Amino acid sequence: MKTYFNTIYILLITVLAFAFQSCDGDNTSDLSLGGNTRIESIVVNGFEGVIDHTSKTVAVNVSTDVNLAELRIDAISLSEGASCDYPVGTKFDGTVPRSIKVINGNVFSEYTLSVKHDNVEFLTFVLNGRYSGSIDNVSRKIQCFVPYDADITAMQVAFTVNEGTTVTPESGSLLDFTQPVKFTATQRTAVVEYTVTVIQDDMSQEPKAFIGNASELEGLGDEAKAACRWMLENVPNTRYVSIQDIIDGRVKLDDFKMVWCHFDWLDWPGQLWDSRDLFNSYWLRGGAMLASRDGARYINDVWRIARDQQSPNNMFGGDSSETLTDDLGFTVTGHESHPIYDGLPLDDNGRILLLSKGCSNTNRTLQWGVDWDPYGSMSGWEERTGAKALASGHDYDVNRVTIAEFEPYEALKGFTSGRVITIGTPAYEWYDRNGVDNPYRENMIKLTKNAINYLCQ
Repeated sequence: MKTYFNTIYILLITVLAFAFQSCDGDNTSDLSLGGNTRIESIVVNGFEGVIDHTSKTVAVNVSTDVNLAELRIDAISLSEGASCDYPVGTKFDGTVPRSIKVINGNVFSEYTLSVKHDNVEFLTFVLNGRYSGSIDNVSRKIQCFVPYDADITAMQVAFTVNEGTTVTPESGSLLDFTQPVKFTATQRTAVVEYTVTVIQDDMSQEPKAFIGNASELEGLGDEAKAACRWMLENVPNTRYVSIQDIIDGRVKLDDFKMVWCHFDWLDWPGQLWDSRDLFNSYWLRGGAMLASRDGARYINDVWRIARDQQSPNNMFGGDSSETLTDDLGFTVTGHESHPIYDGLPLDDNGRILLLSKGCSNTNRTLQWGVDWDPYGSMSGWEERTGAKALASGHDYDVNRVTIAEFEPYEALKGFTSGRVITIGTPAYEWYDRNGVDNPYRENMIKLTKNAINYLCQ
């Protein structure tokens, strides 16, 4: 038995020794993993880049006279022993970001190289600490709306700009804005003049948003884009907000006193269902809404504003446009004194006209037939929806409600719901494919301004 165990012991020692020898042989590797792979410095067309080793980015600002499509690596310094695929002398098109691969032995890193011209941008612009300006860094214009009683002969400016930019007059200056004021912004070779115009207006200064389904204004359809551009250019303290930004939490609806939802799509985008609780909570806590055109559809079980959670029961049009052969508007019956009609003229038939003959129109209509089931009458409609009628159709049919109001009510303990105005008349259309001179456009502008001010109270 002892001999048996000794034999096993000797065999085990032999196996282990062989294994250790094998490991010692594998311990020698040809891999080189100890080198650094950093871009220490870089010069493009004579301009030195700014390197962020954490994000692996290289940013180079070049003078405004440099052709971004024809760039050259003048100098590049790397970690000791490293090489890259953009050595000195490399020519490249810098109109799009480029990837630079840095290799040292068997390790590598990739940096993203971005080249752009010297440029200036205003980020914020505020007068007297309370009146925010609307900044257009493309046209180099800033508009700021202030109340009629504001003293515009001596207003203090406060602004922020992108890094490296200086501006005259300086932030903190006291300036007279009875005429547009020129500001000169400079970043190295970029010298740009901005025109700041102050407009005295009766519009509310409360923060407001135009809501859309595109990530940016330019991605909207023609109708929504036209309405949004007007709002951004003419209504103070306004910004465009995408529905996805709201869903992702990048923007909070509670930051706005009111929001305008003027949609021009005919389907039911999933984004609205994903955001339904956010909009409903905003409204329940007092957020006001202007829901026009297809925005009026979502007062149903999407936003849960209508008491019966139903959309307008008579929706049609919007697929194609036609040229109007008669002026188009809506009828005001019994509500002429409502604040949204302040200053709006009625024609001899009690109508407010918004579009003139010759304009294009898609006839997109979102209205209620209050004499239809399940309403049966105006009182039945009011009871079921919780709304009140502010206007009927163009043809004086009082049983067709084209503009409605949902008044605030005590929604939650300590909270009162917001006020909601819906506009579904086909006359409320901002984009005219024909581009004709519309003498009633000011009526549409006045109606919208009145509605926004009313909702901001």
